[in-house]
Amino acid sequence: MPTFATGSYPTVLLDSKMFVGGLNWDTTDEGLRKYFSEFGKVDACTIMRDPDGRSRGFAFLTFDDPESVNAVMIREHYLDGKAIDPKRAIPREEHLRNTRYFVGGLAPTTNAESMREFFSAFGKVVDATVMIDRESGRSKGFGFVTFEDSNNADQFVGKLGLMLDDKQVTDRS
Repeated sequence: MPTFATGSYPTVLLDSKMFVGGLNWDTTDEGLRKYFSEFGKVDACTIMRDPDGRSRGFAFLTFDDPESVNAVMIREHYLDGKAIDPKRAIPREEHLRNTRYFVGGLAPTTNAESMREFFSAFGKVVDATVMIDRESGRSKGFGFVTFEDSNNADQFVGKLGLMLDDKQVTDRS
């Protein structure tokens, strides 16, 4: 049964900072930096890694000029043979307004687009993510939805009978 948990996920973010998801496990910090340098000077670039050094499949990067982020956002991106998903990092203040919600118990067929479509009935969705197992490529059965406005939670958190891809959504908070 899908569940929600409210909470903020604070990270220090800047207007010129980006989250890059969907990385090839073999992508290096230097390769990522080189790719994004075509959009502007990259100040920092860090692929997140497990304690054993294996890539977690996502990174954060910061440009010298916030306009570089706009240049990145207007096209699709492929690196090391894989489509990657760069997104504007969400400022810390927005996280603190409880705009991001954990969604658990997702159907195996649920994807980011179906989550976005479902939750758009409750307000403007700025991000929807289904977490994928790196070994199997299958959904882990949970994800996150982020709204533009923190007032959206009142419309669905705690409500019974909400269905997403034939699974009932409930509040776990």
